[in-house]
Amino acid sequence: MNITMRFTREQKQLAVAIAMYVLCFFWLAYRRFMVFGWDTGDFGSYHDMFWWTFRGKPFLFAPRGYSILGVHAEFLWIQLLPVLWLFPGVPALIFMQSLAIGMAGVPLYLIARKLFGDHTTALLLMLAFLFFPPIVSQHVNQVEAAPFIAVYLLFAFYFYMCKRFGLFMLFAVIACLGRENVSLAIAMFGVYAVLQRRGWKWILTPPALCAVYFPTVTFVVMPWFRQGVQWETTARMFRYLGSSTGEIVTNALTNPGLVLNHLWSAEIIQYVLFLVQPLAWVLPFLSPACLLALPDLALNTVSDNNALRVIGWHYNVVTGSVLFVSAVLGMKKVAGWLRRRLGGEEPVMLMAAALVVLSLAHWYLWFNLSQYRRLPEHDTLVRALQIVPRDKSILVPNSLPGHVCGRAHWDTIGAFQDQPEYAAQYEFVLVDVNERRFNPPMTREFFESLYRNPQYQLRFAENGVFVFQRSGGESDWKIPWKPKL
Repeated sequence: MNITMRFTREQKQLAVAIAMYVLCFFWLAYRRFMVFGWDTGDFGSYHDMFWWTFRGKPFLFAPRGYSILGVHAEFLWIQLLPVLWLFPGVPALIFMQSLAIGMAGVPLYLIARKLFGDHTTALLLMLAFLFFPPIVSQHVNQVEAAPFIAVYLLFAFYFYMCKRFGLFMLFAVIACLGRENVSLAIAMFGVYAVLQRRGWKWILTPPALCAVYFPTVTFVVMPWFRQGVQWETTARMFRYLGSSTGEIVTNALTNPGLVLNHLWSAEIIQYVLFLVQPLAWVLPFLSPACLLALPDLALNTVSDNNALRVIGWHYNVVTGSVLFVSAVLGMKKVAGWLRRRLGGEEPVMLMAAALVVLSLAHWYLWFNLSQYRRLPEHDTLVRALQIVPRDKSILVPNSLPGHVCGRAHWDTIGAFQDQPEYAAQYEFVLVDVNERRFNPPMTREFFESLYRNPQYQLRFAENGVFVFQRSGGESDWKIPWKPKL
């Protein structure tokens, strides 16, 4: 039987747009990685998670010494196992992340197409979404789980709009498997359903899923993978409120002024403005769909961990995806209002083009040209890395973990500052005295502590890059892993 698949002109345009987008940003991300453009610690850690998995230690997260599932409930990494088996290496991880981000444009296109019934408008809104700073930045961020969640979360929203309950719940469950906090966003579908006067299954099932899933993974599954240590992430996120979950909740409820004063800070206000500015500020809040962003947005703003408020980092993928969809729904309302007041056709195509321009205009939130230029010592770093055998342990600057992963033992030179005894176990130490981007800063005292130490021999010295080798090779590894609880 001869079966041929024929694609419409619109489908071809959609596929070409996504393909060009993915290839362009894969190249950009790969370029940043290959020129040692920024921190590659997570590249190394997640690559080695697969490296250890294929060697009999499933999802071992080497920097912590236990499974990644004990740090975050990121079960979606399983979908990359076949790819990393066939194409082991950081470039494959970078490509799969860019592909996942590009594929998130498909459900966004379908949502816009359902709302406006126009291919060009839907295509423009998809491009605006793919260049929206919290989304496009993930190509050139490090490898993280959040970019792989967006496509499932948006498909869940699409099938919610289509009132296809089975497919909605399927993609909602898959999205939850990306990280434990996603189930909180899924629960808000129940509130959204109340406001839309949906049936009871739409109202009760999403929060019921969260009520079962969230406590199970955080208080049972994750501690099991974490060798019995209980989940206490909140203690590191709300230090101004307390040191335990109970203390944090109590202080927040009994002394709300602490939270309000924190939220009224210039940093929080700027973060929220930058988050919604590419969406014309008000569009996301014209639809109750913005409630789905509330759990992550609350975490990012109430927390005193300012890393959560870096627009270009992975903490804003879920928030950004939901706010963009809500902005599209808000745009539908504004277009209808303009048509009723001014007459004529709804100006949706013009508004979609404006969102594209707004997204592109905020490139400065995620793009830094200096990170794509070759360092003056680039070739020297390449030669220095080549002299260290792949089966030897090594400590490197923060820009190099992704280039030394795929071995049993590696870490960053910050280990000398944190735990000197632990750091002394490594056979090789690569030092780049030109590095000024990361902490701890490279000091003369640190360099001389190696240079004058009789236990280390200088093996390479060129253009401010040095490789030291520990006399006698590696220790017996009595401290197997650097603890970071």
